[in-house]
Amino acid sequence: MNLTLSDDEVETLRGLLSDFLPQLKFEMARTHGSELLHVLVKRETLCERLLEELRAASTPPQLS
Repeated sequence: MNLTLSDDEVETLRGLLSDFLPQLKFEMARTHGSELLHVLVKRETLCERLLEELRAASTPPQLS
């Protein structure tokens, strides 16, 4: 799946994910059920991957 976002939407999504990630990590630390913990880990992994891709997308290319 491809998703096209404006620069403003990229910034908004990056902010949402950045704000959500600490809360997710806190919830993971409090979770003891392995099934729920697995779901939270998958969400954390996805958030971190999306943040990396958003950072890379908004970084101007470097000249050689």
